[in-house]
Parts: sequence; structure tokens; C-alpha cells
Amino acid sequence: MIVIDAFRNPHRTTQPNEGQAIVYTFVYTFVMLIETLSVREARDQLSCMLERFRRGDRTPVGVGSHRKTEAVMVPVEVFEELTTERVRSLEQAMGSIRAEGLEPSPDAEAIVERWTRGEITTAQMRELGRRLHTAR
Repeated sequence: MIVIDAFRNPHRTTQPNEGQAIVYTFVYTFVMLIETLSVREARDQLSCMLERFRRGDRTPVGVGSHRKTEAVMVPVEVFEELTTERVRSLEQAMGSIRAEGLEPSPDAEAIVERWTRGEITTAQMRELGRRLHTAR
């Protein structure tokens, strides 16, 4: 939820809890401070960027044509933290559903699993979920 709030209101004053801090920090950096390189600059500076990451710099670097961010490079540790957080969020949601004595359908689990692996966006996951529940 903090990610959505951060995109809607980057001046949010409430503090994320400890589990949300990594995602919030990444989103804040992405929305507010990301450096974007042209494809040519990124190609020329790739070894320097990798060295920065090796030294512990966790700042994301955008890449895209005409400096329009189309991709983001982050150290593998940041990527792993983000994907781990995504999996943890899914596990918590599933735990809440099961605590209420419910079981998600195989179709719902398949949609969420695709989101967890990064195959679909959060918006796509929500839309597929809405369609799944309104089709019944």
C-alpha cells in the first residue's frame, strides 16, 4: 500500500513501517531523484556503474532513449530486496485470507504468482482479479 501512496502523494508525511521502508525508499528515489542516462551513455559508462554498485552505491540509474527512463538498473541486492518484499507481501495476504477460513482459488493464486514473478504489473493483477470475481 505504501508504494501506491508514494506515487499518489510523494510528500506523504506518515512514516512507513520497517517492512515497507525498502520499497518506500526505492519508490521515493525513483520518483524524485533518479538519474537517467541515454542508451549510449549507459553503454559507455556501464563498467563505471557496476563499480559504483560494487562499492555499495544503491542509487538506481535510469536508461532510455532521449533521457526518457525506460529501464532502471539497480544493484542485485536492491533487486533481491524488492522481490523478497513482494513475496513477503503475498505471503501475508494469503495468510490473512486463510486466517479467515477462506482459500484462494487456483485462478487467483495463478494471477498473484505472475505478479510475484514480475510478469504483470500491480494494475494488471488487480484488473485480472476484478475480472475473475465479476465473471462468477
